[in-house]
Order: sequence, then structure tokens, then C-alpha cells
Amino acid sequence: MGTDNSMAEKSDRENYVEIERTKMLVKNLSTSMPTTFVNSIILVIVLWNVVPRSHLVIWCLTNIFFVLVRYMVMGFYLRGFKQGDYLYWQRVLLIFFVIAGLLFGSSGLFFINTDQLTYMVFLYFIVGGMVAGSLGSYHNNLAMFFSYSITVFLPPTIILFTLGTEITTSMAILGLIFFVIMSINARRMNTDLRAFLVLRYDNNLLVEQFNQEKLNTEKLNQKLVMKNNELKRISRIDPLTGLKNRHYLFDILKPRVENEINSLWMEKNGSNKRKPSDLSGYGVISIDIDHFKKVNDNYGHNSGDMVLRQFSTRLCETVRQDDIVGRIGGEEFIIILKNTRESHLSALAEKIRLHVESSPFKVTDSRETSITCSLGLIFYPFFKHHHGNMKIDHVFYLVDRALYVAKENGRNLAVKVACSQRDSQDLPLLESIIQDLGKAINARQILFEF
Repeated sequence: MGTDNSMAEKSDRENYVEIERTKMLVKNLSTSMPTTFVNSIILVIVLWNVVPRSHLVIWCLTNIFFVLVRYMVMGFYLRGFKQGDYLYWQRVLLIFFVIAGLLFGSSGLFFINTDQLTYMVFLYFIVGGMVAGSLGSYHNNLAMFFSYSITVFLPPTIILFTLGTEITTSMAILGLIFFVIMSINARRMNTDLRAFLVLRYDNNLLVEQFNQEKLNTEKLNQKLVMKNNELKRISRIDPLTGLKNRHYLFDILKPRVENEINSLWMEKNGSNKRKPSDLSGYGVISIDIDHFKKVNDNYGHNSGDMVLRQFSTRLCETVRQDDIVGRIGGEEFIIILKNTRESHLSALAEKIRLHVESSPFKVTDSRETSITCSLGLIFYPFFKHHHGNMKIDHVFYLVDRALYVAKENGRNLAVKVACSQRDSQDLPLLESIIQDLGKAINARQILFEF
């Protein structure tokens, strides 16, 4: 398989090189062919009184006509070229190169059996210039270069030899040396061009592969982001109840609530503070299902899961859509209310307790059972005139203590955390309460109301 891929890649590279060389050849033709037209006119002018004029005119018109034919062929090429046809076009161009070289090189026939050596030298100079020009224009394809340069250069050179004079023979030899040098340069330039095209192909291939890999990487990154978002969502959701889980509540929601509580305090005490009658705050309710272990013991763990899911539904039914309902673990739940009033908090807790108490809960085998719940609740701002450096951890601690009090007092109760110093403006006193909540509870500065 690796060998097949390597061969296919090599074949593609060769095709690319040949196609690019053909394109460059045709592009150079459009600028080099007028040279034939110009040189033909120059020769006619110079040889007007040396060579029979009828011969000159026929020769010149033939060359000009063939230049026009080559332009027509180029037009067909540009309109109908397909990459798979480059071999066909190379053969067509090669035939036209040979004909074009023979037509112009036939000018050497004007000097057979003539003593016009000066004009022969001039012609040979022009022919040599055309060979040199073809080196620059056609070195990208050696077959084209040699087919044109040989056919344009060889007839005048042979004629120089046939003239047999010392000067013409020397000129022919020097011409051959010149042609050999041009041929060596053509091969070197062709090799360099080929190496350049191969390098460009490989670079293009690398860029294409890089772009494809980049595209694949971007797609994979998008999938990874989607998977990560899904994992984050899953990691923040309790799989059994669909509620927010402990990770979300304590690692994500807690700092957010703390920031909003600070903003709320600034609203209350800043330069644009609200009126006391407009004040609302946060409510936190901690809830625990009473005697949940009996459900598992009496009906099985599947029934316990069913009760937990139904209990979650009951909680969601009693709160607003933007309130947070979460499951901390086991049978313990928490509700965080935003923009609520203290009086509404107590009423809502009692509503939840009654709703759970009066609702039947389905268990396995189409049976039903009844459950109750205990609730601890707290309202923030805890103090009326100062926050006393109270953090969300303090809130959670106190609401858990209220839940504990509810359970200690027979369960199926809603117990609210209150403060005997709520209206105090003594900042050191408030801070001392927060610094040691257990001591404040024992001193009855923090109260639990049924």
C-alpha cells in the first residue's frame, strides 16, 4: 500500500511538472514568436538587393503566415486546454516548432553558390540570436528547444561548410561550438527549472496537507469543544433527578451568588440605594426527605430512586423558572431563590412542606407511599444595616443548622434562621457574630424559628 501511494504521488508530481512546463512554454511563445516576424522583415530589407525579390517575398510571407497560424493554435490551446491533454499539446507544439525552425532556417538557401559573405555573416548572426533567444524561451522543454534551434541553426551552418572557404568553415565550427554551449546551458536551465517545479509541487502539497490537517484539527477542536461542553453540562447535572448537582452548587454557583450578594449590598447602601420597602434578597432553603432509608428498606432502591425523581419534580413545581433547585447528595436538596422577599421565603417553605406531605409518591409494583420533608431556610441580607462580612459559606452553615434543628424537633418542619441583632448598627458586634457562629447560636444571638 505504501509503495502504491509513493508511485501515485510520483506520477502526480510528474504530471504537475509537465503541465506547468507546457503552460510556461505557451506563455513564452506569445512573446517570442514576434521575433520571427521582425527578423523576417529585417532580412527582407537587408537582402532586398542581394537575393531575388520574389524569393524573399515568398519566404517572408510564408514565415509571417506561419506565425499567425501558431497564434491560432495557441488560441485553441488556451480555450480548450485540459490538464490531461498536455501530452497531446506537447506533440502539436513540437511539430509546429520543427516547421517554424525549418522555414526560418531555409533562409540559408539564399546563399548557396554565392560570394555574398558579408550578408551570410549577417544572416548567421540573426540565426545565432534566435538560438540564444530560444534558450531563454524554450529551455523549460528540451524537446522544443532542440527541435527549433537545430532546424533554424543547422541549414545555415551546413551551407557555410559547403561553401568550403576558410572563413566559412571557421564560422561554421565556431557556430557549432556556440550551439554546444547553448545546449549545455539549456540542459542546466531545464534541470534547475524542473527542480524548482518539483519543489513548488512539494510545497503546494505540503500547504494543501497543512490546510487539510488544519481543517481536520478545527473540526476535531469543534467536536472536542462540544464534547467538553457536554461533559461540563453532565458534570453539573445530577444524572438521577436532572437537577443541578453538588459540583455546580458549590464550585460554580457559590462564587457567583457571593458576587451578586455583594452587588445587592452595594445597591442597598450605595449612593443610589433603594428604599427599604423595595428591598429584596436571596433565599436559601435546605431540604431533606424524612426517613428516606425506610423507603429503600421497605420498597427497594428502585423505589427510592423513583421517590427522589418525583420529589425533585415537586420542588420544581413550587419555584420560579429562574430559581435554582439542586441535589446535594442522597436525599438532601437545596433551593436558591433570587430577588425574593423575606416574607415570601417563609411562605414558600411552608408551601413546599405541605405540597410534599399531601402528595402521594409512586413506588414499584404500582404502589404508593407518603413522605414528609424537613426544611431549613435563611434570608440574605442577614443583617439590616450591614453585611458584617458574611459569606455564602456562613449562609450554608446556618441553613444546615436550621435543617438539623427541624430534624431534632420531630421532622416535617420548616425552621428559619433569624438574628436577635438583625436591626443593630453595631458593626463590631455583627462581625463578632459572623466570626463565631456557634458561640452566637449558644448566646441566642442567632435563633431558629419554627
